[in-house]
Order: sequence, then structure tokens, then C-alpha cells
Amino acid sequence: MAALGILSYEQRPLKRPRLGPPDVYPQDPKQKEDELTALNVKQGFNNQPAFSGDEYGSARNIVINPSKIGAYFSSILAEKLKLNTFQDTGKKKPQINAKDNYWLVTARSQGAIHSWFTELAGNKHLTVLAKKVPILSKKEDIFGYLAKYSVPLLRAAWLVKTTCAYYAAISEAKIKKRQSTDPNIEWTQILTKYLRDQLVKIADFYHANSSQCNNTLVVTQDIEQALKHWEYNEKLAFYMFQEGLLERHEYLTWMLEVLEKVHPLDDELLKILLPLVLQHSEEFVQSAYLSRRLAYFCSRRLSALLSDCVSPAATHTPIVMMGPNNPPLSAPSPNTAGPVVNSVHLPCADFQTCPQHRPLVYGLSCMLQTITLCCPSALVWNYSTNESKNTNPGSPLDLLQVAPSSLPMPGGNSPFNQQVRAKIYDVEQQIKQRGQAVEVRWSFDKCQESAAGVTISRVLHTLEVLDRHCFDRLDSSNSLDTLYYKIFCTNQNKDSQEVPPSDEAVVTLLCEWAVSCKRSGKHRAMVVAKLLEKRQLEIEAERCSESEVLDEKESISSTSLAGSSLPIFQNILLRFLDSQAPSLNDPNDEHEKTEFINLVLLFCEFIRHDIFSHDAYMCTLISRGDLSASNRSHSPNMEHLDEHYTKDLSVKLESVKREIIYPSTYELLRHLQYATHFPIPLAFILMLHECELK
Repeated sequence: MAALGILSYEQRPLKRPRLGPPDVYPQDPKQKEDELTALNVKQGFNNQPAFSGDEYGSARNIVINPSKIGAYFSSILAEKLKLNTFQDTGKKKPQINAKDNYWLVTARSQGAIHSWFTELAGNKHLTVLAKKVPILSKKEDIFGYLAKYSVPLLRAAWLVKTTCAYYAAISEAKIKKRQSTDPNIEWTQILTKYLRDQLVKIADFYHANSSQCNNTLVVTQDIEQALKHWEYNEKLAFYMFQEGLLERHEYLTWMLEVLEKVHPLDDELLKILLPLVLQHSEEFVQSAYLSRRLAYFCSRRLSALLSDCVSPAATHTPIVMMGPNNPPLSAPSPNTAGPVVNSVHLPCADFQTCPQHRPLVYGLSCMLQTITLCCPSALVWNYSTNESKNTNPGSPLDLLQVAPSSLPMPGGNSPFNQQVRAKIYDVEQQIKQRGQAVEVRWSFDKCQESAAGVTISRVLHTLEVLDRHCFDRLDSSNSLDTLYYKIFCTNQNKDSQEVPPSDEAVVTLLCEWAVSCKRSGKHRAMVVAKLLEKRQLEIEAERCSESEVLDEKESISSTSLAGSSLPIFQNILLRFLDSQAPSLNDPNDEHEKTEFINLVLLFCEFIRHDIFSHDAYMCTLISRGDLSASNRSHSPNMEHLDEHYTKDLSVKLESVKREIIYPSTYELLRHLQYATHFPIPLAFILMLHECELK
């Protein structure tokens, strides 16, 4: 037994097996527990959490303001952006070696380029083709090769991107750093130029053969190649447009310019361009400007095509509404039966069988109906906003004899077409209502016969005149006199007692225009002051001329008496200060501060031009109790208010120029704020000095 025990001990391994899995906590090469300093040996290791303060408890005593929240939120966003950004692990960006990855095409390398484009049009992997990419001498030649070998659109777009990367690398390698151009705009211009060249070849061919009497045209090889290149690159342009490789507005504008230059008799050329426009109809309707131009073109061409075959019953009056008795659009109501809705198809039945005009009528009608449904603002009646240009105001539908809902549609009188026509008819009524609103300047009064309608019309007209006036230019047609004539030329005041309501609304609008932070320029205060001064002198002259009882001597005395009385617009300006003028409430509101400074500057000009009486204003505030002791309790600094009044006028004006606002002003009431900052006339200051001397 002892021998067996000895044998069993001899067979045991010298090393014991590990006890369980390894430690789950990661062991760093240098950690705090390994620092056996005298303090750590004596006191041990204290567990200090990363957070500061209590782990639990109440946050009632913690001060949290919006600035801290904004700072914390900004730091969170910055950290999130940092974590979501892939760090550039390499020291340098990989350089594109033009010698290894690209080769310049010469006249001797036609065989090599033929084999390369053949492989590109085939199934060879792009990573293999990317090792040697041909670079043509002209960038636009790439579209010719792509069309010649009928390269798939995906692989063709890859070649355009690769070529663009080559030119970008070459431009970065130059010593002189220039501002790089947008590659989308550059390749859009290159592609549109190539398409235009092909279109010119096709147009020249049709123009040269238009004089032939026979209907058979002999298509040459050059024209056949131009047609092939046009069809291919048109599809390639659409693909690149959808992929975001072209500048959208640039490409749509080019397409529209080419369409507008088509001769009225070039039906073949129009049939080539219409499918391209219809493909991008969804993009056109996103721009009211482009949609309006396109609608004008479609209306002109449809008007020329339908002028000989549309019956008088199907025509409609222009979309402009000049009064309440105009007949509505001739489009049928949604409840109208099918054959009546399709009334235009009966007189235009020739288009159903004519292969020459049927695609044109259907294409133009479809484009115009799409604009009506998706961008009705492009069809709203509008007036010319630029007097220098000879633009025709109105709506594109004014050129068309029929409403868009009555235009031909493929499919006849199917239920779907009936629903579409009903929807187009509803939009037409909205366009008609909006056209009426534009014509009457958005006034709710239909005929503008009531006093409210006249006032609203004058206010809107005044605002339009102010926005269209050029204040940085002075000539015979653009001056302060012409501005005054446009604002006050109508409804001149003939009443010697008071200002008419329309004039009061215009004066209030001028004050709001000069004070508002939605407009810019400190010239507004001077402009409004000069306008009201001129208007005040004109009203006083009218009052004097109406006095037929007085002789010349008495007229002079009445004029001097009128000059010594209150200014004509004193009560209007006082009502403006009572309710509509801006006041200071929030020290952190910059817009409020800007408007208050504009108000002080405006009334400085009013007082200087004797349009607003500071003495009468102070007397009114005292009589109404706005400066009483009860109101002074709102501010601890009210006992120093008299000191503000005795300051010199130049100091006040200088404080306005430097945009200084006293901090205690925010504690004052509305009129106390105005009285603190409005300048005191020099005569009043001299009178105060005389009183002090006595």
C-alpha cells in the first residue's frame, strides 16, 4: 500500500491547475494598485468615484440657468460629432498617381482606347479598369465615346467621376492654389454644350430638308450619329441628374432656354425636346419662376395649335378678373357628365389621328396641367414689378383659349381622367381667386368702395412704393418728390378740420416702416420726416387757400397762427406712441433695442422738422398723469429724471448715435422711456436756463 501511495504521488504533475477562470477585471500595465507608496501602504486605497457631489438627493439648491443648459447641450453635440466622425488614421491622404492610374490618349492609342471602352461597356470589373483610365484631350469627348460604345449608365457615371477626380488631383498638385470650381457646375456646362451641339446638327438637317415637297427624308450617317448621341446622353444626363452629379438649376434653366428658342414651325425639334422636359416635370414644378416660364411657352404653342379647331363654347376669358361681373373659367364643374367635360376633343378630333401634332398637343397639355396641379402660384395673375423693363403683366393662361381642365388628355373619358379634370378645375378656381386678390392688392373689399377698402389699398400701395424706391440713387424719376407724389398723389385732403383716415393710416405705416427691424437703414427716419413735413406744409397751404373771407393781411396772420398751433400730425403720432411704438422690456432682446433706437432717431427728426411738438407732448403726459408720483415708484432712479431733462440737446443726439440706452430705462413705463430719450428742443433748454438765472 505504501508503494502504491508513493507511486501515485510520483505521477502527479509538478504544477497545479489554475483555479477557475482568469480575473474578469482588465489589468493595465501601470495601474494605481501597483503604486506601493508609504501613504498607500499605511492608509490603503480609497475608492473615489468619478462624479462629484451626492449620488442621490435633491437638486433644489442647484442653480441651473439657460446658459448652462445651452453649454451642456453644445458639449454633448460636439462629443457626439466627434464620436461619429471617422478619424483619419493615416498621416497623409493617399495621393493619386497620374502616371500609374491614368494615361493620356493620343492619336496613336486608338486601338488601346477601343479595347478599353469595349471592356467598359462589357462586364469587366471596374477595379481592373481603374488601374489605367484614359484621359481625353477634351472633356466633352468623353460623352462621344460613351455614346459610341453604348456604355451602361452606371459605368458611364463612374468614368465621369473618375475623370473628375483626376482633374481635381491635378489642380491640387499645382503650386499656385486657386479657388476650385464646383465640379457639378463644370460638368453640367460641358454636358449641356455637347447636347446643344448635337441638337444644332439635328436642327440644321431639318431646316435644310424642310423645303422638300416629298415626305421622305434621307438621313445621313452624321445625322444618325447625332441622333444616337443625343438619345444616349439625354438618358445619361437624366441619370446624373438623379444621382446629384449635375447642378439642378443650371440644367433646368438650360433646358428651358433651348425650348424657348425653338422656332414655331420646328415641330420635329419640339418633339425631340418635349420628352426631356416631361421627364423633369417633377423638378420644374418645385420652382415657381421656372414653372411660369414653362407655362408661358406651353400656352403660346398650344394657342397656336388649337386656334383653328377650338369652338367658341370651349374658350374662356383671361384669368385676370377686372370686376365682379366677369364670367368664370369655362372649365366644367366636377359634377358635369363625361362627354361634356371632354368638349375640346370633339372639335380637335384631328389630333387623335395626326401623327405630327398629336404628341405635341398631348405633351404640352400634360406639362401645363402638371404645373396647374403642383405649382398653381406660377399661373396666378401678376402685375409688372419693374417699370424699366417692358414685361407683360398677367397670367400664362391669358394666352390660352381654353382652361387647363379642358385640354386633351390621353385615355379619353376614363374615370381617372374625370377625377384629374375635377381636381384641375378646383385649382383653377383657386388661381382665379388669388388673381383677384393680387389685382385689388389683397384687399378684402371687392370693389374698394368702403372706407376700409380705400384705407387698405392706400396702405398696401404705400408699402409697395417704399420697397421699390431706390434710396441710393437720385435723378428726375427717383427722388423724394417723386416718392411723395406716389404716396400722397391720390385722395388729397380737402378738409380743413382734420386728417382723413386714409392719411392717418399712411402716417402710421410710415412710422412703423421707419422703426421696424425688418427693414434696414437709418435713412428711413429722415425720409419719413421730410415726407410728413412736405405733407404738413401742403395741408396748411390748402387750409389757407380755402379761407375766402379773410383778406391778404388776415391770411398772413392766420398762417402765422396755424404755425404756432399744434402740428397737424401731433395727435396721430401721440396715438402711435400710446399703442404701437416699441418699448424696452427685455434687456437681452436685440431686436427690441434696435427698434427703440430707430424710434428715438425718428422722433429726433420729427422734433427737428416741427412735425412733433415736444412741449405739447410733455403737457399731455402731465395732464394725463403719466408723469405722476405713482408711476415713479416703478423705478428707484426716478428722482434723477429731472436731470435727464436738463441735459443738452447735443448730448442726447450723441447718445442716440452711439446707441446708448440707460440700464434704468427698462424699469420705466412706456412714456417715461420716451421722455427720457427724446431730445429736448433748444428753446426749452434756454428757457430752463433763464428760469435758473432768475
